[in-house]
Order: sequence, then structure tokens, then C-alpha cells
Amino acid sequence: MKRFLTCFLILLACSCTKTIKTNIPPSRVYLRIDLRYEDKDLVGTLNHKEFTAPRKAGEYVGYSGVLVVCGFDNVYYAYDLCCPHEASKTNRIVPDNTGKAKCPKCGTVYDIGYGTGAPVEGVSEYALQRYNVTSLGQELLIQN
Repeated sequence: MKRFLTCFLILLACSCTKTIKTNIPPSRVYLRIDLRYEDKDLVGTLNHKEFTAPRKAGEYVGYSGVLVVCGFDNVYYAYDLCCPHEASKTNRIVPDNTGKAKCPKCGTVYDIGYGTGAPVEGVSEYALQRYNVTSLGQELLIQN
């Protein structure tokens, strides 16, 4: 019985982990991206584009807007533009051409080129809010 109790306590201690949840309010996201015409500037490694307002009826751009990035692996990733540390709708991260994005207020730098959205430098312990990207041939469907 002692052995069972000891094993149970060890398993219980090992299963406790710190869970970090985003503090960005849930918001609807639905975008159709056409890589042939109006969004052809997204084609190519580390090319990115920001969507801060719906372009067509039925589109939604999340809490602070959507950032779409063609990653190092030529896979497309989508993130909310809101810095999760600041959680302000008007404070948006600023992407660059190196696969990183920086918050102008808190200074946190996030990885956007590898698809993690994780903070790599700065005060934030939250990753960027990611959205699902589905490839439909020459179109992308971004939604949550």
C-alpha cells in the first residue's frame, strides 16, 4: 500500500504543470486569401500582410487584426496582431522581414517565421494567438 501511495504522489507531482492561457478576448476570424490576384504579395518566404478590417461581406479579422506570414518552410501561418502581453486592441505587433514581430509598447519580440508565435525576447510569457490556415489550392482559408 505504501508503494502505491508513493507512486501516486510522484505521478501527481509530475502531472502539475503551469498552463499559460492567452488573455486576448475571443474574436471571430474568417478570411479568404487569394494568392493569385489581390494577395499575390504573400507568395514567397517571409512575405507577410496585415488585415485590420474586413474587405468583403462575411469576413472577420479577429481582435486586433490578422497577420498572415509565409514561413521559412513555405507554409502559411496566421496570428492576431494584438500583443498578448498588452492585450490592447489598438497596440499591434510590427512584423519585419526576418521572421520576427515586435510589440512597440512592451518591446517583446515574437517568432512568426517558424509558426510558433512564441516570445523570443522581452517580458511577455504569452505566445501570439494563432489561427487555422487551410490551403485550398491557390487560396487560403483563415479561421478559428
